[in-house]
Amino acid sequence: MLLHNLSFTSIFHKCKTMKQFKEAHAQLVVRGLTHPSPSLRPIISFAALDPSGDIDYAFLLLFQPSIPPSVFLFNTLIRGLARAPGHPGFTSSSLLVFNRMSELNITPNNFTFNFLFRGFSNCGAFDLGRQFHAMLTKNCLNMDVFVRNSVIQFYSVSGKLDDARSVFDESDERDVVSWNSMINGYIRNGNILEALNMFSKMPKRSDVSWNSVLGGLVKFGSLDDAYRLFIEMPHRSLVSWVVMIAGHAQNGRPKEVLSLFRQMLSLDQKPNSAILVSVLSACSQLGALDHGSWVCSYIQKKNVMIDSILSAAMIDMYAKCGSIDLAMQMFRYSKEKSVSTYTAAISGLALNGRGKEALELFEKMKNEGISPDNICYLAVLCACSHEGWVEKGFYYFNSMFDVYGIRPELDHYACMVDLLGRASLLQKAENFIASLPIKPDSVIWGALLGACRVHGNAEMGQRVGKMLLRYDQNHDGPYILLSNIYAQSMKGEDAEEVRKAMRKRKIKRVPGYSSIEVDGAVHEFLAGDRSHEKTEEIYLVWDEIVKEIKKYGYNSETRTITFDVEEEEKEALVGYHSEKLALAFGFFCTNPGSSIRIVKNIRICNDCHSAIKLVSKAFKRKISVRDRKLYHHFEDGRCSCMDYW
Repeated sequence: MLLHNLSFTSIFHKCKTMKQFKEAHAQLVVRGLTHPSPSLRPIISFAALDPSGDIDYAFLLLFQPSIPPSVFLFNTLIRGLARAPGHPGFTSSSLLVFNRMSELNITPNNFTFNFLFRGFSNCGAFDLGRQFHAMLTKNCLNMDVFVRNSVIQFYSVSGKLDDARSVFDESDERDVVSWNSMINGYIRNGNILEALNMFSKMPKRSDVSWNSVLGGLVKFGSLDDAYRLFIEMPHRSLVSWVVMIAGHAQNGRPKEVLSLFRQMLSLDQKPNSAILVSVLSACSQLGALDHGSWVCSYIQKKNVMIDSILSAAMIDMYAKCGSIDLAMQMFRYSKEKSVSTYTAAISGLALNGRGKEALELFEKMKNEGISPDNICYLAVLCACSHEGWVEKGFYYFNSMFDVYGIRPELDHYACMVDLLGRASLLQKAENFIASLPIKPDSVIWGALLGACRVHGNAEMGQRVGKMLLRYDQNHDGPYILLSNIYAQSMKGEDAEEVRKAMRKRKIKRVPGYSSIEVDGAVHEFLAGDRSHEKTEEIYLVWDEIVKEIKKYGYNSETRTITFDVEEEEKEALVGYHSEKLALAFGFFCTNPGSSIRIVKNIRICNDCHSAIKLVSKAFKRKISVRDRKLYHHFEDGRCSCMDYW
C-alpha cells in the first residue's frame, strides 16, 4: 500500500494541468489509497496557487476528514485565497480555514498571518484585519518582520496611516520592505511630503528602494516629485528609466516621455522593449510621425526583438499619426501576429475611415484561429459606428457573448449608443440604455447627449443633459454639450445659465489645443493663441487663406457662440480656433503641395471642418486632422468621414 502511495506522489509531481491532477487523484480515490501529506502538497499547491488551478477544489480536498492535518497545507490554501481576492466570500473562507486549523489543534505560524493580512489588504476587509491584529497583540504572539510588514501594508492600503506608523515605530526589526510599505502608504494617500521626508531618513537606500519610491510617485500621479527624485538618484538603472518613461506615457505626458528618452540615449543607455512601447505610445499621442518613424528605424537598426506587443505599438503609432498605409505595411511584415497585433491594425483602419477593411481583417483573424478579446471587439464596434453600419454593429455586438462568451462592458455599450446616435436613431439609443443589464455611466449618457447636439434634438438633449448634470457635476463635457444645444435652439439665456453653473461649481473647461509636427519639432496652439514666435505670420497666412476659401462659399458657423456680441465678433471667435492656427503654421513651414497632419485633443467643430475641406480644395493640399474621435483626411474638398462624425 505504501509503495502505491509513493508512486502516486511521484505521479502528482509530474502533473502539469488541473485536469491531470484531478485524473490522478480520482485514481487514488478509486483504489482506496490513503492521502499522506507529501502526496497532497503538489495537488493543493497547484490548485490553490497556479492561475489555471481550481482553488475551490483545493478547499474541498483539504476539508475532507480523511486528510491528515498540516500547517503547510492550510497556509497554502490561505495564500491562494489571498492571491485571489475576486474569490467569492474571501473573508468567510479565510475565517473557515483559520477556525478549521483551531479545531485540528494546528498552531498557526507567521506564514499564516502573513498570508491572512495580505488577503485582508487585497479585499478591503479592514474590520477583520484589525481584529486579527488585536488578537496577535493581546496574546503576545511573536510577529516577525514579515508579519509586521504585512500589517503595515494592510493599514496603509486601508488608509489608516496612523495605525500603520504605530506598527512601524514599534518594530524592533525593520527591513527595506518595512520602509517601502510605509513610504508607499503615504504616497498612496496623497501625503507626498511625509513620504519623501521618510525616504530621506531611510538607511541603506538600495536601487530597489529608490525604484520602489519612484514607482509609487509615478503610480499615484506625482510626476513632478518623481522627476526630482529621479534626478537625485545616485544610479539610474534600466528599471528606473522604465518606471519614469512608462509612467509619463500612461499619465498623458508624451513630451516628457520623448525628453526622457533622448536623455537616456545621450547617456548610452540601451532601451528595452517596454521603454520603446512607451515612446511609441507618446509619439501616437502627439501625432509625431517623424519621431515615431525614427524610433521604428532605431528598432530595426539595433535588431531589437519585435514581439507582438512591440509590433502592435508600431502599427498603432503609424495609424494614429495618420499613415495608415505604413501601419498596414508594418502589420504585413509582422512575423508574430497575435490578437493585440490584429487589434492595433483593425483599430487603425477604423480610426482612419476604412471600416470595410477593418471588418475584413477581423474576419481574417478569426479564420486564422485567433480568438478576439474585448478590446478587439471594441475596435470592431468603433469601425461600425464610424461608418454608420447599425445592423452590422448589432451583429458583432451580439456575437461577443453568443460566440466567444465575452460579456460586454461599459465601453462596448457606449460604442453602441454612439452607433445609434450617429445614425440619428436617438429614441432607439435611449431605449437601448434603458435595457442595459448594468447601470449606465456618464460616458454612455454623454454619447447620447452628443448625438442630440449633432442631430438637433433639443427636447431630448435638454432632458438628457439635465439628468447627466445631476449624475456627473464635476466634468466639463455635459455642461458644454448642453450649453451648445441651448445655443443652437436659440436659447441663449438658458445656455448662459449652464455656463454660470460651471463657474459657480469652479469647473474648468478643458482647453482645446492642436499640435503639428514640423521638421521633428511639435508645435502646440490654443484658440486665439499669440504665444508662438511666428504669431504675426500665422495670423496673416490664415487671413489670406480665409479670403481664398470665401471664393468657394465659406461662411463662418457661429450658432454656438452664446456671448452677447456682434456677428463680426463671433466670426473672430471661431476664426482662430487652434486647428486653423496649426494649419496656417503648416502652410508657411512646409513645401507647397505637401501633406499637413494636425492632432486635436477635442472634437473638431463644424466651422473648422467646413473650412478645412475648402482649404484642401482651394490649395490642392492633403490635410489630416485627428480629433478625439477619428482621423479626418481632407482632399479636394471632401473628408474621409463623409461629414459623418
